[in-house]
Amino acid sequence: MRALSDLMTLVKLNLLTLLCCLPVVTAGAALASLHYCIMKMREDEEGYIASTFFREFKANLKEMTPIWLVILLLGVFFYFDMQMVGTGETGGQKAFVVLLYVGIFFVHGLCQWVFPLGAKFQNSFLAKARNSMLMVIAHFPRTAAMMAVSAIVPFILMNSLRLIPLAFCFGISLPAYLNSFLYYPVIKKQIEEKIGSTERSSLETGSLEEENEIE
Repeated sequence: MRALSDLMTLVKLNLLTLLCCLPVVTAGAALASLHYCIMKMREDEEGYIASTFFREFKANLKEMTPIWLVILLLGVFFYFDMQMVGTGETGGQKAFVVLLYVGIFFVHGLCQWVFPLGAKFQNSFLAKARNSMLMVIAHFPRTAAMMAVSAIVPFILMNSLRLIPLAFCFGISLPAYLNSFLYYPVIKKQIEEKIGSTERSSLETGSLEEENEIE
């Protein structure tokens, strides 16, 4: 019953994400909201999925849209460059193609972290980009595994006309859910460390206040 409930939740999340991605510009907020709801599933605190999703979508719209637009522009840039360069016949072209592939690889890795982090932490545009880059490098094996899941699952679902209905139901939410087993332990550890440092700071402040009262 729990498995069936989770599957239905993933279907709902997939449909909500598709709906909110339709304007394209709002896709960043939609993906962050998707990951927020999935992390709530991991914590057994999902509640009312639709209301939670739209609440987070509204909250993430201002913060996640700029970074999503940058990612979108980079994607368009890489696509047209690959079309112009082709396979690369000369030595210079081959080197440029390699650089393009490295850039595509890095941006893809960045996408695996920026939306989950954006869903859990409120910070500036530069902080989001910097933290995501650090995660890509510091947790490269996890990043590579998430990139594989994000590419393979949609490819399988879209590779056959018979699977198109499954792609419509799980094409976005299922890879995100599977990837949560890789990124959530890291994010959870970051949250615990942040809470621990806050508590230590509160205790130190309290002890200083007590000393001042005694004096």
